[in-house]
Amino acid sequence: MTNSFRGRPAGFLHPGCCLRRLVVVAVMGALAMMPPGSHPEWNADEIPLPATKEALRYAIGGDARDYFLYRAEPMGYQLEMIRRFAGAHNARYRIEVAPQVDSRQQKLADGAADVIVCSRDDYFTQVYGRHPVAAFALPDSSVWVVDARNREMIRLLSRWATHLHSGRNALPPASAGRRKASGDALSPCQSLSPYDELIRKYARQIQWDWRLLAALICQESRFRPDAVSPRGACGLMQVMPATAAGFDIPDFTEPEDNIRAGVRLLSFLHDAPALAAADEHNHIKFILAAYNAGVNRIGECRAFAQSQQKDPNRWDDVAEAIPLMRHEWHYTGEHIPSGRFNGSETLHFVRNVWDRYEQYRNLVAE
Repeated sequence: MTNSFRGRPAGFLHPGCCLRRLVVVAVMGALAMMPPGSHPEWNADEIPLPATKEALRYAIGGDARDYFLYRAEPMGYQLEMIRRFAGAHNARYRIEVAPQVDSRQQKLADGAADVIVCSRDDYFTQVYGRHPVAAFALPDSSVWVVDARNREMIRLLSRWATHLHSGRNALPPASAGRRKASGDALSPCQSLSPYDELIRKYARQIQWDWRLLAALICQESRFRPDAVSPRGACGLMQVMPATAAGFDIPDFTEPEDNIRAGVRLLSFLHDAPALAAADEHNHIKFILAAYNAGVNRIGECRAFAQSQQKDPNRWDDVAEAIPLMRHEWHYTGEHIPSGRFNGSETLHFVRNVWDRYEQYRNLVAE
């Protein structure tokens, strides 16, 4: 099979055999010179993502400019572009770092990735002609590659590429890398915070990946030991005074004591029957939810989800039911004795911690 498509969109790479590099450069130059009014308006709602897709899966090379950490926050040009594309379609995304182009190609061929990202040179020398693909050039000369059979993504990316090259929504290629020049950006890195050794020490006590505990701490306090919430929660893990007192930790504002108190709470939640789940993945998400909202409230959420014919043992099912708990016609029922529950903070908490953990796994050594 060959990469053959009719009506090539702006940003689409399909050069001829002899002059393919020159053609792409010429096309890119022509796109840059075209007046903004000559490009059609881009509307993501016109071509929605399939409702069944949980997340867009990307495999990228992990170049330090494209995807890196700056003060424990994931940043980078490709990350920003991925966020923009996913945000335009109200979709989640997952990123896997695969340094070798061959491994990225294999993920695309196996259906393990929806989009792979490579340089233009790598596309021509290692990707083009090996698989039936469609490729779209970004303003920084990187290339997003999708399987030729994935017609949905081809249509979505054709409009996206046109929109980017119109200049109305383009991210300056060098902007994401400027912060790295300060020396604070680390990719891949060994360290997240000044408290990594403490986090590793206490993560071992509950048999957690230390990067998961770090993601929780970052979400709670951004690694600031002096953080205090409006509700009175203190320190790195935002421990409530009553919680610390219950674990006999009087001076819980010190970093190690604060982590110790937070981890004891996590250990308590791990053993709570109301949070038991069939697998560790869902169990941890229930624990995170309870860390934010309390074990009794999450127990109610699971009972309510079951009353709505959803699986109470799967966090995603429970998360779908939680928004209903804010409505009066639901919260007076027997499954929600504590009353109406907004739940948006808890949903965002679990999602943000887990997404950050996945980013840390990509970028931080074990």
